[in-house]
Amino acid sequence: MQFSTINSDVCKAIGDLSSARLDEVKSIVNMVYLDELLNADHDRPMYFLRRFDDSIKTKDSDTIVSITKASPAVMTTTNDTYATGDIISPFDVVGMTDIEHRMFKLTRTGAKTYNLYTLDGTIINSTNYVAAATGGTIYHRGSLLGAAVKSILSVNWHGFNIPLDPISSAELEDNVSLYEDNLSRPLNFHHYKTFTSAGVEIDIILWFELPDTNYQMRLWYEFSPGPMSNDTDYPILPPQFHPAIEAGAIARLGENKVQVEAGVVWPQVYKMHIDALVNYNRKLWEQYDNKRSGFYLI
Repeated sequence: MQFSTINSDVCKAIGDLSSARLDEVKSIVNMVYLDELLNADHDRPMYFLRRFDDSIKTKDSDTIVSITKASPAVMTTTNDTYATGDIISPFDVVGMTDIEHRMFKLTRTGAKTYNLYTLDGTIINSTNYVAAATGGTIYHRGSLLGAAVKSILSVNWHGFNIPLDPISSAELEDNVSLYEDNLSRPLNFHHYKTFTSAGVEIDIILWFELPDTNYQMRLWYEFSPGPMSNDTDYPILPPQFHPAIEAGAIARLGENKVQVEAGVVWPQVYKMHIDALVNYNRKLWEQYDNKRSGFYLI
């Protein structure tokens, strides 16, 4: 069912044949879809929102040729190692000691040339830093994830059977040595999430320690769908549960004193849809991924 069909059906059910309240209906539809149905199973994420990514690889270290005192700060390196979205940490910096041990997101502007940003996308203004950088080493610290990630389910390096452990920001601050230039196979990761002022989601995966060689990541995560906005949008939900969005929207509108035909029935219909969706999700986990049952409760 397309977004336009769902909205039209809800308008009809509340007696709004001219769709005069369409904006309100659209808001309620998205609330039911995103906040209620996709979070209906409190013990497990929705199986059909799992995604797999094996495109992330750790990269070699590189040498700083220079970093300008400017806004944005422009870094030039010896080799053309990194790409836009890579996260790096500088060490043994010659001159611009203000950036030592910190983490920066890169935007590649040309061969061996990058602008520096904070993890949340703020331009680094190095105008008042102590000096321009004329040397140092940068290491690959993390990567920008290419999708909206609600939660990371598991992370491993290809060829190794020990998964990386999730580590919180509090744990990172308790163990300052994780920020040093200690090289090994990273055994910990941190999922950093923020939003720009325009509402764009930024998801980054950081690893600790720094990589001593190139590793390929095997990442399972729960995808976070955005709201439907175009009439032709489809909810990321098994098709048999698309009517659940309608039932939920009608039930919620009825709770707010909107005149709804058979208003007593719709909350019960919606509850039946939710129960069915939770049962469906748990059967998927049991059938296709029962070896991961320890990650989530049933």
